Amino acid sequence: MMLMACDQSVRGFAIATAPTFWAGDWSLVRTSRCDGGPVKRGDDVGRRLRMERLFRWVDGQIAEANPNVVGFESYGYGSGADYDVVELVGAVKLHCWRWQKDTETINIGTARKALLGFARKKDVDIKDAVHSVLTDLCPWSIPTLDESDALCILNSMIIARGGLPLVPKDT
Repeated sequence: MMLMACDQSVRGFAIATAPTFWAGDWSLVRTSRCDGGPVKRGDDVGRRLRMERLFRWVDGQIAEANPNVVGFESYGYGSGADYDVVELVGAVKLHCWRWQKDTETINIGTARKALLGFARKKDVDIKDAVHSVLTDLCPWSIPTLDESDALCILNSMIIARGGLPLVPKDT
């Protein structure tokens, strides 16, 4: 079963893919990121073009990887919620369903705890900690924190299906 994990924002969209039973073979794991470009308040044309660019890129990634399941990082609906992200994920999910792909939402705190053993720690930048652990294990460079978060989400998806975690328990 092929899995795809997504870390999404209006500034960029990162994905990580791997089969459930990747058996520690990092050549089967892939990450990629699309930069959304600058975000300017009140620029509706720029907003539309950015969202369209991100959607087309994600659509191409799904077509190329052909995952059975696409997982998305959960997002909040509070006053600071970015509704562009909510709308973008909604459009991508609809497209996944049309392609008969299952979708799921993964809580990033839970995913980080599965990877690191903790979700928060005083004086620890959690995103940097995730990036550091994965960079130490991954045989290629993980250029952005977004891609390491996508790998973190992918790790949770793999574990939930009985696969070998990206980070061994003794790490």
